Amino acid sequence: MIELQKIDFPSDCTVIHHEFYTYDPLNTFNEKHSLEFLDEDLLQCTFEEDNMTIDLGWYGNTSTNKGEFKLQMIKDENWEIPFETIHSKSVDEIKSILIKVLHYYTSTEITEAFE
Repeated sequence: MIELQKIDFPSDCTVIHHEFYTYDPLNTFNEKHSLEFLDEDLLQCTFEEDNMTIDLGWYGNTSTNKGEFKLQMIKDENWEIPFETIHSKSVDEIKSILIKVLHYYTSTEITEAFE
């Protein structure tokens, strides 16, 4: 069953958009599911204190399954030159990296889950 990813966002993180699902095109490719669950705007959140935006999307061709997840860290709204960009074809790997990035930028305890 494909569900929205369960992610514990830190309390100092503002979630702008969250449509990051458990669908894994690497292991269970389905063109219909790719069209429904993959796009360039999967997740975006901000850490106001650091002026950091975390942006996650899937980039590629959903019909041929040639693509990858891209996680970008945008400092000071500089979208032209991201602070860091990480690529992965694996939904599990990119989620793990996302969680590490969230933990890195937080200045508070993680207190609640966003579902």
